[in-house]
Amino acid sequence: MSSDNSIGAFVARNKTAIIATVAAGTTAVAAYYYYSQLQQQQQQQQKGSDDSVSKKKKKNKKKKNSSSSAKPCYPIDSNGEPDLKDSANFTEEQKETYSVALKDKGNQFFKEQKYEDALKYYNYALDLKQDPVFYSNISACYVSLGNLEKVVESSTKALELKPDYSKALLRRASANENLENFAEAMFDLSVLSLNGDFNEASIEPMLERNLNKQAMRVLKDKMSSDAKQQLPSNTFLASFFGIFTPETTLKNFDESNEADVELLNALVNLYKRKSESYLIADESFSKAAESYVKQLEANPDDEVLKEKTATALEYNGIFKFLKNDPLGSHEDIQRSIELHPRVNAYIYSALIMADKGESKNYFDFFDKALDVDPNSAPVYYHRGQMHFLSQQYEKAAADFEKAKESDSSNIFPYIQLACLTYHEGKFDDCETLFSEAKRKFPTAPEVPNFYAEVLTDKGDFDAASKQYDIAKRLEESLDAIHVGVSPLVGKATLLARQPTVENLLESTTLLEEACKMDSRSEQAKIGLAQLKLQQEEIDEAITLFEEASDLARNMEEKLQATTFAEASKVQKKIRADPVVNAKIQATLAAYREQGLI
Repeated sequence: MSSDNSIGAFVARNKTAIIATVAAGTTAVAAYYYYSQLQQQQQQQQKGSDDSVSKKKKKNKKKKNSSSSAKPCYPIDSNGEPDLKDSANFTEEQKETYSVALKDKGNQFFKEQKYEDALKYYNYALDLKQDPVFYSNISACYVSLGNLEKVVESSTKALELKPDYSKALLRRASANENLENFAEAMFDLSVLSLNGDFNEASIEPMLERNLNKQAMRVLKDKMSSDAKQQLPSNTFLASFFGIFTPETTLKNFDESNEADVELLNALVNLYKRKSESYLIADESFSKAAESYVKQLEANPDDEVLKEKTATALEYNGIFKFLKNDPLGSHEDIQRSIELHPRVNAYIYSALIMADKGESKNYFDFFDKALDVDPNSAPVYYHRGQMHFLSQQYEKAAADFEKAKESDSSNIFPYIQLACLTYHEGKFDDCETLFSEAKRKFPTAPEVPNFYAEVLTDKGDFDAASKQYDIAKRLEESLDAIHVGVSPLVGKATLLARQPTVENLLESTTLLEEACKMDSRSEQAKIGLAQLKLQQEEIDEAITLFEEASDLARNMEEKLQATTFAEASKVQKKIRADPVVNAKIQATLAAYREQGLI
């Protein structure tokens, strides 16, 4: 699915489910202008309160003075203050007349920046009549007084009387944003957008800003918690370790040594390439490393023990890296190099440096790895990957060719050479290389799977779909994981790009199957979440987005999934509001009439 996490793209992909988020055919000018005025109200007295005072023609100073000294129409006491003790005996007409006069007096005080006096008279007006404008004017006073909690309270009372009162919605949203109640602000902004009261205006920038703030806060809280980091998907692990030569034996193995038993168990399970075996390997590498370190403290000069400890720390370190613990990973791998440097430890160090963006250091580690073994295919392969990612295609091709020469039995250099050629714009040569790989590895699902990705990028969806089907059949015929759920996710994504009812149903089925097969597949979960949202299964979508965020390896992916989850929560709240939901249904009906959905 697309990695674009802007609210605009999110709405475009999920129009049916979150139609209220952005009003159609609007711009940012009017609503944002109004929002800015709210923020600056204390310095802009000429704006006045929310009612028609600002619309009346200005009177000359003499008339104003005579007006202010005129006797009010409502009863007053000996101090000139409103006397409403007999309000129960007022007629409805009197209540209406008096309340308007009291409100007008409040407006006068508001314009003079006498906000406490204005509040007093607006409340007098409310004693006679529950009017949303009076509450809205009160909220305007509290904006100028800087009491944001009261802004929210009074705006809420106005909205209880008039749920579609746009000024109250916008003022409450503004106050909630400043109070860091971002989800509440998003709700009001979404409703405001749905109402469409601002001609040629859009609150989309404000909505996106609040969404981003909410997502960042949720993600920050989650990252600061003690939640256990998970391994990435089985599909990723199979691909990551697929380039390395399997180690399934242990030199000088001692079955009476608990650390030896754990290390061997970890190695065997790692290269079984099965769902549960990766979890077993992770746990056993951790136990082996801990046990070896203790043994080494008692026997610091034992060279055999040093090598075993280094091996355990090396693998434990890379598993920590894969679980988003870069500091722990670096410490373990550096310690392993100090004890007994191995090729893989240098490769892992290079990958850690690459993850940190330290390009010079990661190439230095590749050089050190080649000093240990000049014919190591994994070194050339991973260095080629670095060149590929930095678009140094000639150097990448040279390294992939060297990896093929060093280990002709490993499929990954063949695949990467074909993909590299495609990125250079040589599709015919790319097809030739994929054909070569197919002849050499006729039962490998990697060939049709990656070829399907190329075909999808090229826009040949029918051919890509067939290749994904082939990859799926080949994967099912093997005992170990090779491409895992990649063919399922790939085909589901392809179908979602052609959104017919049949394609979306099949896409959903494929992604549900992928999630069952690989419960740690972030791609499968976030793809399924978007489809569930389109189908208005909002609770399930939220859960899937949150799980995808937990599984994502980098901050950008975590933020994207969290943003989707928080947007979905607001939409759930909107749908739960009977007044707003009725408006949504009316809007959807209008869209259907126009053939837009």
